[in-house]
Amino acid sequence: MIVLPVQLYPATRTEHPGRTHEVHRADAGRIKHQRVCEADGQEVPYEQVAHGVETPTGTVVLHDDDLARLPLPARKTLALAGFVPAGSVDPALFHRSYYAEPYGPGADRASSLLATALARSGRVGVGKIAIRMRERPAVLRSAGSRLLVHTLYWPHERNEPPEHRAPAVPPTDRELGMAEVLVEALAQDTPPELHDDYVAALERVVEAKAAGGQLEPLAEPPQPVDLMAALDASIRAARRDQQP
Repeated sequence: MIVLPVQLYPATRTEHPGRTHEVHRADAGRIKHQRVCEADGQEVPYEQVAHGVETPTGTVVLHDDDLARLPLPARKTLALAGFVPAGSVDPALFHRSYYAEPYGPGADRASSLLATALARSGRVGVGKIAIRMRERPAVLRSAGSRLLVHTLYWPHERNEPPEHRAPAVPPTDRELGMAEVLVEALAQDTPPELHDDYVAALERVVEAKAAGGQLEPLAEPPQPVDLMAALDASIRAARRDQQP
């Protein structure tokens, strides 16, 4: 086990322009959610709130001093247990991403060396890290000359996939060929640039309502179509786009 002292910085934002909040329809007052005890219906001040765990015999109440006794590692350390191929980590388990800045004597050089070694090896580090009083699995990988930490869900937190419905008629060689042609026609070396059309439309609605103007008709979202017909049309369109 290798223990690295690290400072984590969120790699993504939790707030974004498309996120709304609840308000009263009549006066636009923001709706506040209160802590109400289900036993007596009374609002509970935050200082009287504790943690509870359901057991077969009832709820066990845990106080701050109970949690302080738990063997939780230091919050600013990443314990690496080993290095595995980057593609071997189940992407369904990824939780949050953080930029990791090691600290201590020689940390800058060690961080750069480790990032370069990980990039050359095609491997990622796997271990554990404590965030917000909870221990989570974590993956350490190279992000250029920097290090990136991905926290993971524990395997038992993953839901079972829905029942798979196999097609009544297996795909034909022609259909498989069409799918492969589509993949090759849209193949790119880097991820394509995408835009958040929902946020853009929401901003137009907000601006119009704030100015007291008329709302312009918004474009209708594309409607679902037959998958095979869409596949065939996509292949033809991709081929046209590639023609000089």
